[in-house]
Amino acid sequence: MKFSAVEKLIQNIRQDYQIFAPVKDDKEFFVSKISDLKQIDYSGRLPLNSWKHLFLPPGEELLEFSKKFRRPDSVYPRRCAWNMGFPDLKALGLLDVVFADDPYYQDRRRNILVCGLAVGEPDVENYAEHVKFSRRLAEDSLEHVTFDIFLEKTKKGTFDFFAGSVLGREVLSRNKIKNFTNVQFAGYIPEQGPDADMLSKQSLIKKSMKHRLWDELAEICLACGKCSLVCPTCFCFDTEDQAQEKTVSRQRVWGSCFYPEFTRLAGGTDYTATVKQKLQFWYEHKFVRIPAEYAMPGCVSCGRCAKVCPVGIDIAKNFVRLSEGSRGLPATITSRAGNS
Repeated sequence: MKFSAVEKLIQNIRQDYQIFAPVKDDKEFFVSKISDLKQIDYSGRLPLNSWKHLFLPPGEELLEFSKKFRRPDSVYPRRCAWNMGFPDLKALGLLDVVFADDPYYQDRRRNILVCGLAVGEPDVENYAEHVKFSRRLAEDSLEHVTFDIFLEKTKKGTFDFFAGSVLGREVLSRNKIKNFTNVQFAGYIPEQGPDADMLSKQSLIKKSMKHRLWDELAEICLACGKCSLVCPTCFCFDTEDQAQEKTVSRQRVWGSCFYPEFTRLAGGTDYTATVKQKLQFWYEHKFVRIPAEYAMPGCVSCGRCAKVCPVGIDIAKNFVRLSEGSRGLPATITSRAGNS
């Protein structure tokens, strides 16, 4: 379908939902609340900030106490996450599993219309080949992520529509879009089993804790926590009690394993007291413990952490180092201070 059909769809969705989408600001892209639909980017570029804040906000009130405990009367606005890419849809799947029994997350999640975007289908003239590509997209990728509506942008600038939920089918049908492919969710784990790359990295991290790379990284890492804040799969949080005049409220706020008190126990014991321990804890959580507990990747290879790191630490390059082994290898991690 032509782009005009996409424009009409988002215009109608806007009547019921607040729209959040990638917007270009100078040279970078960010997920922002949309005031002008012409701001929306359709290039498929991943925004620098993740979509996590829509589903798991940086801070929210869980309980308040005034003579007795009660859950606050929270209002969850209807929002549309428009043009989410595959890495972020995969990350959303992990959050959905981790917070499956969390009423705050689930109440907010039910009010969010999830709409994805893929760009770059093969430039083929043969329509039959395009149909085969779309079928593979639906079977190999889309059926293993959760979404309501998905757009596939072709090389010619037209769009194919996919529906991944009852809500998605209703929205498309209500907007008189009948030519869409229905995708049945087949679970987060493919039929052939857990992701092979995930298992390979899990094994590599397990046996590489004595690699000299960790000491090299510890020398330059600032432990600022930027990597965990932009990461779409980092879900650690702290709880804070805030006293008012007559009430006390308990807040859930984003946490980070790079923060000083994250693993400090009663008595002062801290098992991530050094920068090296913090780095290893973060990598173990993402690449060992999450795959072991959920059989899902704790990293979706979005590259945001490398982009925001002030000293240029890059997960992809680190895995190259670890896979090569340590004997006789020169250091390849260089500092890029000031690159934020």
